[in-house]
Amino acid sequence: YNEREYQIKSEEVRIHSIEDKDIRSLKELLLYGTKGISAYTVRAYELGYKDDDIFEFIQQVLIATISDDLSSEELKELVLKCGDYGIKTMCMLDKAHTSTYGNPEPTKVNINVGKNPGILISGHSLKDMEELLEQTKGTGVDVYTHGEMLPANSYPAVNKFKHFVCIYCYWITFILWCCK
Repeated sequence: YNEREYQIKSEEVRIHSIEDKDIRSLKELLLYGTKGISAYTVRAYELGYKDDDIFEFIQQVLIATISDDLSSEELKELVLKCGDYGIKTMCMLDKAHTSTYGNPEPTKVNINVGKNPGILISGHSLKDMEELLEQTKGTGVDVYTHGEMLPANSYPAVNKFKHFVCIYCYWITFILWCCK
């Protein structure tokens, strides 16, 4: 395929090519919900937790998004089921996190910049963060995380690392810089 052929093909298979706006919207909603379920499922899987029922649901949704045989009522039922699976997945991830890192505790979070060289870790994987913290322990390198990982500060097994300095938020840094 050349670039133009890919463009033509994408217009044929993408959800936006569906003319019925209700069907199109329901399929998009399913796809967005399943992306979230998939992301949380991967994070739980990294910590040794899985649920085959969730994997089967993801497959069911992916098939539904390319099927032309489902009515809007059938898709609405699947969207509601997606909500149930979202909750089921979040419960599995919570169990994976608390079993691995302890129960979250109220924690004071530092928003100041340290004096050592630092690494800013992005993403949403507590497992990746734990591995980075282990690898940098005793090296004189501080580890920062971004705003979406704020809850990582509350897990005892993550918060125990002294070089886990703070949360780095560009907007906080900008405000502090502006106030100087």
